[in-house]
Amino acid sequence: MPFGYDSGFDTVSLGTLTGAGVTSTQTVTGADMTFQVTVSSIGTNVVIRFEGSLDGTNFFNLSSANVDTTITANGTYGYALSGCPVQFARLRLVSLSGGTPSVATVLGVS
Repeated sequence: MPFGYDSGFDTVSLGTLTGAGVTSTQTVTGADMTFQVTVSSIGTNVVIRFEGSLDGTNFFNLSSANVDTTITANGTYGYALSGCPVQFARLRLVSLSGGTPSVATVLGVS
């Protein structure tokens, strides 16, 4: 059964990244998602992208402006996305600058 199908709101860990790359991919239902991103040991910044896909192979930026998100301080951040009817979701760590950062991501879907 797809994630987000059987209740009002479900959460799942997508894992932790320490270098440029992507988290695990999660099959989702629903069009409303929240990404909880926790960054530690940041140097200057990390740049992340919230991605979705209809086929599980070809992913695209979920930002309607097609922009990435830059984080400049350690902490936990929440990003709520509405109206994203995709079949698959993940987070991409696009780049990091300084330090030895880790980026842990939890996905919530309703």
